[in-house]
Amino acid sequence: MTDLISRLKLHHAHLLFGAVLLTLVGGRPSLAAPMPSPVEQARAQRVGQMPDEAPSHRINQLLAAKAFNTPELFALSSTHPIIAQHFIPGELKLATDYLFSLDGAELHKMRTGGTLIRTTRSLSAKEKASISILSDYLDEKQEKLRGVKIGPKDGRVYILELTYQIKKKKQHTYQIEMVPPATPEREEEARNLLTKHFGARPSRVGRGVGSSIKVSDGSFEKPYTLSDGWRLVQGTILGAASPIQEVTLDDRIAVDGQSSVRFYATERTRVFQYVAQEVPVTPGSHTRLRVQHRTENVRIEFKQRRSDFKVQLIYLYNGTPVSQAFSKQGRLGSHVWEMLEVESTVPPNANEARIELVCSLSGTAWFDGLIFEVVDAQGDL
Repeated sequence: MTDLISRLKLHHAHLLFGAVLLTLVGGRPSLAAPMPSPVEQARAQRVGQMPDEAPSHRINQLLAAKAFNTPELFALSSTHPIIAQHFIPGELKLATDYLFSLDGAELHKMRTGGTLIRTTRSLSAKEKASISILSDYLDEKQEKLRGVKIGPKDGRVYILELTYQIKKKKQHTYQIEMVPPATPEREEEARNLLTKHFGARPSRVGRGVGSSIKVSDGSFEKPYTLSDGWRLVQGTILGAASPIQEVTLDDRIAVDGQSSVRFYATERTRVFQYVAQEVPVTPGSHTRLRVQHRTENVRIEFKQRRSDFKVQLIYLYNGTPVSQAFSKQGRLGSHVWEMLEVESTVPPNANEARIELVCSLSGTAWFDGLIFEVVDAQGDL
């Protein structure tokens, strides 16, 4: 318990320093910025440490933060700005208020990844009150409402749909995207909105629980990022010196920002490459690495191995591996963006981690929106 309080006090001090620094460098005055107590910080951390691989996980995060006060919400904003954005004035908050208006079995469907379809006759009084406010926001008349649908889409987000009768034979459906997965660009957009709301920027702490491990260009936006920050490394060789797998930046397909990294190979490919980067880490820290991946007809051919499609993490000491490889395999076939997540603990003798993005299979695969963070930091005490 003493260690927990010490960790919370350190995290609280980091938040206070960040708010003061914002004022010193010319940001908005932050004397009125909400300063969470250690207990309030602990509540925010509990939400931040909940699973968030699937959209239903993030629905549960919303429900866990439902009664948060302003300091608790500010603390949550430092690590989960996208979740916190659902609680500040705007379209997302109105959609979240509708979610909170659901009862019993309906809410259980949301918790477990189900889809809910509501006719106007089935709406409860609380739902009607929430929909009335949302209809005003959309500049629609509630009496024209024909139905409500809320559920997961593409395994990534929840979509709230409201359908209105515009004319006798014409309807219009509004879609609001809720609980999208965290990506660097999307988190930055959320932090900008939260900064305006709070009057102070809810940045991540510099170290310890909730801190971000700095990765160079986790969204692959820089034109030369595969040779500056990331690098291409020769991987599997299947008995010949060519053809070589194509690994490039793709500015047509992305889940975060404008581009992603794209892997392409066929059954004729003999030399495969992977994308790697080393980053400094703190011994003893428990980390979480997340990246989005997408595929088009990824398959196993010739002498290819199923295990060669993955995100992988290896801990090093001055360039020498000191740990096993921690990995999560990508899904074969064709699918939209899905998250891959790897949790691990930094060995006591490690000072850096090597991140590897690998697809040594036939077909096309994309990676984007990589985030590396500390979820527990015993090594910092």
